[in-house]
Amino acid sequence: MRRVAVALLVVGLVAGCSAAGSTPSATAPPAAGLEHLYWANHHAGTIGRANLDGTGVNQSFITGANAICGLAIVGDYIYWGNIDGGIGRANLDGTEVNQRLIDTTAACILASDGKYLYWGNPSPSSNSIERANLDGTGVKGDFISMSPVADGIAVSGSYIYWGCLSCGAIGRANLDGTGVNDSFISGGAPVFTGPEGIAFSGGFIYWANCVFEASHGGSIGRAKLDGTGVNQTFITGGTTPTGLAIGP
Repeated sequence: MRRVAVALLVVGLVAGCSAAGSTPSATAPPAAGLEHLYWANHHAGTIGRANLDGTGVNQSFITGANAICGLAIVGDYIYWGNIDGGIGRANLDGTEVNQRLIDTTAACILASDGKYLYWGNPSPSSNSIERANLDGTGVKGDFISMSPVADGIAVSGSYIYWGCLSCGAIGRANLDGTGVNDSFISGGAPVFTGPEGIAFSGGFIYWANCVFEASHGGSIGRAKLDGTGVNQTFITGGTTPTGLAIGP
């Protein structure tokens, strides 16, 4: 059974579960003076917002979505994935809401390099990472084709990375979609035990190995950005770790 992630975003800092965008993604800073917390209310189909000090809570800041399962902030916009397909977009002040900026089968994982928006599109027949311009044009539905389902997407430098919960591996490709390697980093235990959160710092890639089976265990793995020096148990003792973020 796949777990749908609910992402939590701070402007300029992403911290949340999986793929989602869940995964920390490259974001461009929004306009000066805007510092808010955004979150997806999955079942309500709304995006909530509050000030960073916890005041000004608005659980229905953006409404009309359908089971939101991914959030991303890029520049002055917030994007979200609707579980029935379609990527929505609005200004960070909640205006100009467009629930179908991009039509797609599914979009539960969002990431951006500041130029393009990337999302995972699981399908019974094929799985892929799709890409579009930030204004919703130039959709490439088969940008990266893969056999596993991407459970997390993150962008660093000139590469895009994704986690595969079912196969216990991290895949990587060039940002132009070439050089696809589904097993760039492997060695995690497959089937409900695998990388769901990805973060980068100081020449290393880190990921959360979450376990959804009875033991509810897990670990934090680490490797160099070239895929060497893999350590699946860099930090142990976690209980189903999913989201991963790096900050002060």
